Amino acid sequence: MLLNLYIYSGLGNIIAIVDSIREDISIDSDGVINLHRDKNINFDQLIQILPPISPENDFDVLIYNNDGSLATNCINGARCVSKFIEDHSLCASKELKVSTDGGIWFLKAISNEIYSASFEVSGVPEKININSGCEDLNLDCINLGNPHGVAFQEQYPEIDFIKVGKDLQNNSSFPDGVNFGFVNILNESEISLRVYERGAGETLACGSGACAAAIIGISNQDLIAPVKVNFQEGSLLIDYKKETNMISAEGSANFLEEKQIEI
Repeated sequence: MLLNLYIYSGLGNIIAIVDSIREDISIDSDGVINLHRDKNINFDQLIQILPPISPENDFDVLIYNNDGSLATNCINGARCVSKFIEDHSLCASKELKVSTDGGIWFLKAISNEIYSASFEVSGVPEKININSGCEDLNLDCINLGNPHGVAFQEQYPEIDFIKVGKDLQNNSSFPDGVNFGFVNILNESEISLRVYERGAGETLACGSGACAAAIIGISNQDLIAPVKVNFQEGSLLIDYKKETNMISAEGSANFLEEKQIEI
């Protein structure tokens, strides 16, 4: 059977999309592993777009990391989904309501390959003191549908980011793994960010990681919204409104290529 796989980029975060709206096709964790490992398809996350179970929503999605594990949020992926739906005229509206395992995405096509993804923040930041195996850390943590732990460069200037990120995946404080964010504050409304994602390793960008860093920075580090979050290949504008517990991430999403793979 042939699988049409649509490859997008959200600031260098590579997203593979499976269209189960127009095609009668399904995929599971083993299928994701086969695509990434055996078929040598490069992606950080794979998102399957499905018809909505609830009539209140426009679409449902399932999100997989490239190791086959399920993810519950992926904001770079959300913007790529918005662009895919626009590219293929799957919905006339530029504003979409999409159900994920972690909650609802509110997606909006803005202009010129710029898209926003918003969602409700249900968790609150908390501090967790842990030993990562190579360093004692005081992490600011929040769950945004997926778990995030954030550290700031001014506190840990000599940190081995990759080693800490790997060690945290096996730490008892995070039984399901954690997305580890490392923040450098540039000014009161701008930061740079590296993220080691559970199930994927370090990625060029992480949308939910940007949201976590902004929430924690606004709550604990006197950052002022909206916050510009810089990655290696671009930036996201994160706007967090404490009074409504809503957060939005605005940035680019780009189509890269379509692949046909025998599965």
